[in-house]
Amino acid sequence: MNDQDTYSQVVEEFKRAGWLMGVLAAFGMIARLVLTNEKFKFFVWMRKVVAATIVGILVHFASHEIDISDMYRSVLCAISGSFAPELFEFVRTKFLSKLSEHE
Repeated sequence: MNDQDTYSQVVEEFKRAGWLMGVLAAFGMIARLVLTNEKFKFFVWMRKVVAATIVGILVHFASHEIDISDMYRSVLCAISGSFAPELFEFVRTKFLSKLSEHE
């Protein structure tokens, strides 16, 4: 199997279900934002929803080879989307700390 076949499979999988998992993750983040007492500006909402969508799609492809029900996979994507800001903040701080160590 060459790289072109692998790329085609990834694109077909995204068309089949990957985009839907991103939407479910975005809905998970929206539900979290609606249930919180904090007031956010629209830009912050959009940034968090986009982060959730990205994380949901990544989780979908990461869990692609795991033999679990599609229902559990969709719940996993929605939950991971709701934790996306903390995940991005964790990765950002780790990256910046490693970067500052090398200076």
